[in-house]
Amino acid sequence: MDKTKNGLNLIQIKSSVKNDFRNIEFAKYNELENFLSENFIGGGFVIAYLDYKVIIRNYNNGKITFIEDEEPFEPEFIQKLRLFDSNKELFLWRTEGKWKARLRTDEEGEDVSVVDANQVLFGTKGEDVGNEFTKLTEDRGTEIILPFEIKNLNDDFKKDNCNRVKINTRNYINYNELGQAGYADCRFVKFTIGSDNKTIGEK
Repeated sequence: MDKTKNGLNLIQIKSSVKNDFRNIEFAKYNELENFLSENFIGGGFVIAYLDYKVIIRNYNNGKITFIEDEEPFEPEFIQKLRLFDSNKELFLWRTEGKWKARLRTDEEGEDVSVVDANQVLFGTKGEDVGNEFTKLTEDRGTEIILPFEIKNLNDDFKKDNCNRVKINTRNYINYNELGQAGYADCRFVKFTIGSDNKTIGEK
């Protein structure tokens, strides 16, 4: 494993991409759910960027697990959605009134260089809200609910910035005709916490 100058991890892996999805349409939530279950095997996490909020939920047995009394979101409000585990990600996005999708799977396919990084989530305070959910909040009012418990949660992340929750991302490099490197794709991999970026939330 090599290190880039800015401290990010540069590694070589194998990866494959499927992006030839055709005529994707979601008029109802169950149609979205069917599409996800047909194209993503196993459990993971869903991050849905809606017109009015961002939600993070578990995904198990072809179903998104919602909080008690929470209604499923309507597909028309989705700007983009990432369904991922440590090995793959199904990425769905809306553009010009149509849906597009990409499924990236690692540990198979062609050799590629990637850079792994950790993106800090909003939330400097953590609160256990029961039923294996944790709420992260900030003084300015931002809040987000994570679908898992965080053991030994620091009451105030501001006291220890290393103890922040992050999303581990993987950025895929390609080269243009001049040999210049750039990122061709990015996917979410897992949630981490602490200065050692310990994996959290996985079942």
